[in-house]
Amino acid sequence: MKKIKRMTVALLIIFTCGLFVQNVSHAQLINTVVALTGNVFDGISKDPVTATIKITDENGKRVNQTRSNAIENGSYYVTSLKPGKTYYVNISKEDYFDEKFKISLANTDKYEEISRDFLIKPKVKGAKIPLPVPPFELNKSKLRFGAEDLLEGIQSTLVNNPDVKFEIMCYPDNDKDTKVNQKLTDERCQALKDYFTANGVEGMRFKTMGSATTDPLKPPPTTKMAKGKRYIGTSYIVVTDY
Repeated sequence: MKKIKRMTVALLIIFTCGLFVQNVSHAQLINTVVALTGNVFDGISKDPVTATIKITDENGKRVNQTRSNAIENGSYYVTSLKPGKTYYVNISKEDYFDEKFKISLANTDKYEEISRDFLIKPKVKGAKIPLPVPPFELNKSKLRFGAEDLLEGIQSTLVNNPDVKFEIMCYPDNDKDTKVNQKLTDERCQALKDYFTANGVEGMRFKTMGSATTDPLKPPPTTKMAKGKRYIGTSYIVVTDY
């Protein structure tokens, strides 16, 4: 009988200790904060930018706010974020598109600093915003596999700035045949238009313009390219009004 009592007491102690450790770990997780730090740059010139950075939770409630410092390479630092949560980084600056980036934080019971740089796009008439990675294969007008991932950033920007009117501009891959090039770039523009309108960008906001000749700002290289690399004409989003 005494042996049974001793075993019962031991089990109660183990159970209580387990609850205590669990509660301590849970409390540590609740009290732990995560900081977000990095730099903000102009999406075209790559110059550091001073901009307002507002952090909101999934319900749109403001959690914290700061400003990036252009003098210190566009650096920013914001804290009071909780592990395991999802936040939105809202960046605004006059003459720039309003940007919104989603940040999902991993669970942790230790203080962490998450590094993330941001590029914001200038919102001035005539600004030519290049698509950073060609969404087309060589001499093709169909969006290549995985292009949706490449276009998601600019698509989100356009949706978040419904007042902006723009033009899609596409250039060919060579200067061999202007008629062939015009047909190719018109079809590329249409492919991009179809993607944007299917993903929440109002078609009345923009026009398209294909080119029969290569991009004067980024012309084909005059020397042989590295093995496996090929020149593909640039595609741009050009701001026309807002």
